Amino acid sequence: MTWERPTSVPYPNVWWTFEAPDPDRDDGGLATYRVEDLTEDRFEDAIKLYTENFLDDEPLCQYGKIRHNPVAYEEIVGFWNYCLNERITIVCYKEGSKELVGANLLSVKQVNNKVDFSKYIRSEGMQKLVAVNEYMTDTVNLFERYGVDKYLTAYGLSVNSRYRGRGIATEILKARVPICKAFGLRLTSTNFTAIGSQVPAAKVGFKTDLEIRYDEFVKVDPSYTFDGIKGTSIKLMSLVIE
Repeated sequence: MTWERPTSVPYPNVWWTFEAPDPDRDDGGLATYRVEDLTEDRFEDAIKLYTENFLDDEPLCQYGKIRHNPVAYEEIVGFWNYCLNERITIVCYKEGSKELVGANLLSVKQVNNKVDFSKYIRSEGMQKLVAVNEYMTDTVNLFERYGVDKYLTAYGLSVNSRYRGRGIATEILKARVPICKAFGLRLTSTNFTAIGSQVPAAKVGFKTDLEIRYDEFVKVDPSYTFDGIKGTSIKLMSLVIE
């Protein structure tokens, strides 16, 4: 049975607020930001954010040229929409603005409900992306390691290029703690594929369960070659919610 957001948790809900430098101020002044649930009326805007600020930056998507392959792009947008409909993805706004500052595509994984996305994809780039990510989580088996039957995961942390360098990614990740507490989840875990997300995750308290360098994946499967990829390694990192 797929996870459904319980009606007891308000929707939409503001999960986190913080102050960070405002790119629209020349004096380095701060603005107030909030992290909240993505609502359906902004789904297309979120997809635009990921298309323009994620696909050409995230190592696996960039390497697989996902944005520039019509079949692969259709597949990943379909996957994004699948996740968005769980109504747990979060976005960041600057107070007084409707511009999307950033987003984290969240989902809840359950022990007896593994979705086989491989049957929905045909493009080589997406097949390799899915296979590598599943290898990481299957190798660790987070359910057994942490003694949970479900946990909060994510499939992409994106920050609008205009707002980067301001600690936004770290603050978006902090919102996972109140989210997990509200939904009764004792663990959040993600495959962080780039240094730009691995460093913020460590700052928040995520610990590394497994790290594999991209140039070592060929030992797992000869087809998992990533020559020239823009990145060093994938880290499966987890945060236990106390």
